[in-house]
Amino acid sequence: MKLDEKILYCRKRAGLSQEELGEKIGVSRQAISKWETGESVPELGKIILLADIFQVTTDWLLKDGEGEEVRDSKEAQAVNITPNWVESIPGVIGNLIKKYGWLFGVYLAISGAISIGFGIAGKLMFRSFMQNSPFSNETTFFFDAPGFSASNSFGFGVSSDPSSYITGFVIILGTIFLVGGIILAIVLKRKGVEKV
Repeated sequence: MKLDEKILYCRKRAGLSQEELGEKIGVSRQAISKWETGESVPELGKIILLADIFQVTTDWLLKDGEGEEVRDSKEAQAVNITPNWVESIPGVIGNLIKKYGWLFGVYLAISGAISIGFGIAGKLMFRSFMQNSPFSNETTFFFDAPGFSASNSFGFGVSSDPSSYITGFVIILGTIFLVGGIILAIVLKRKGVEKV
């Protein structure tokens, strides 16, 4: 088999379309088609990527011959940990991780910090409004849990202020985004996940 035949054979064996293979190595579907028809030859860097994706050696890809040489399973698993892990994430989050890599975690953490800021600003604004309101008989504290106030001797009276629920929810959601984004950025950076 020649290089073009091997690329076609390995792509079909891996169950990839020309477009999927092109996305994995950063070329167009048309480039894959030209490689498989023998109209053009991939550059050396792309041959290395093809060998990694197909779990074969570059020697096997480049040398004319019939024998199929697949890497041993430990090496093949090491090569495929990152792409399979990232590609297994479904939906919008998976697409964003594929597009931005580890930076998606940073963006998520920043949006969480902004949400926390909005929640705190909202809590301060509503607290100020409620203290100046003639309708408020309760004293609420800044870091009270949503829906609770210091109206009884134990400090856990039920608040009639719906803004405390909303701002509390925004702060909690922002905290989840902040912590989750930091963890995601660290994990993706350690795995070496850049833009796919």
